[in-house]
Amino acid sequence: MTSILNKPVSGKNLLWLEISPPRGINTESLLGKLDTLRGKVDAINLVDNALGKVKMSSLVFGAMIKARHQLAVVINMSCRDRNRFALRSDLLGAAALGIDAVVALQGDKLPPDGSAGARPVNDVDTFGLLAMIADLNRGDTGEGKRLLKTLPRLIPGVVGNPNRKDLGRELDLLRRKAGAGARFVITQPVFDHATAMRFIETAHEHKLEVIIGILPVKREAMALYMKEKIKDLSGAAHHFDRYSGMSEAAARQASIDHNLALMDELAGHVDGFNIMSGGGPSLSIELVLAWRHHHQPANV
Repeated sequence: MTSILNKPVSGKNLLWLEISPPRGINTESLLGKLDTLRGKVDAINLVDNALGKVKMSSLVFGAMIKARHQLAVVINMSCRDRNRFALRSDLLGAAALGIDAVVALQGDKLPPDGSAGARPVNDVDTFGLLAMIADLNRGDTGEGKRLLKTLPRLIPGVVGNPNRKDLGRELDLLRRKAGAGARFVITQPVFDHATAMRFIETAHEHKLEVIIGILPVKREAMALYMKEKIKDLSGAAHHFDRYSGMSEAAARQASIDHNLALMDELAGHVDGFNIMSGGGPSLSIELVLAWRHHHQPANV
């Protein structure tokens, strides 16, 4: 079976673009931005109401991307927002729509004061969702209902955080995820070679393919927000200081240059890169195109 995990468009590394679906029903603007990426990326990775902000269903937007761009689609699926029936229903929908892979994750924590306007569900955890994906891939809904054997298989993935201060706990969690059936791990953004390599070595020991998160920084204010507000990146907070006092143009260029250099350092050690769109899709697309230009095969 061909897999998005072993068919790079060019070069040795997979290149994924991570984006959020639109906030409303207007899809043309974002779909138009993706027009330039056919033949440039191996997959679009769609986040799932990240940071508790409601967006269009990734299933719906993913189907639009596949129809318009013929790109592979990976969707994140959060246990935070769905009970086990909704998770099974969405997994069936993903298989029927030809979604290529599902990243099983717990989901960002919502504010305890209820300001997000919702309460987390967490009917099952990441391991329960991985078990559901395994059931579906065997042709079983998990309720004893057999499905057609021709149902497309969903490649199961998970997330990991190389920046966690208690890295031993993170690596043990990674081991358990691999044992539960995960095929690949997408990391939180990394900003230096040493942090990435500690995580990569353990992930490969557990036969996980590693897609390293790369986050372009758009401006000083974004760097400050990531440093002060995103707890998962507290171990990498000092990396955001480099943008202090920079204009937006200077910050964008510094981020592109830093990330290209880091990707060059890691290219021989990882399976791929997941270019994240925390600063908006335009900057992330710019990084994708810069990487492809830098690594254009000689015979093209």
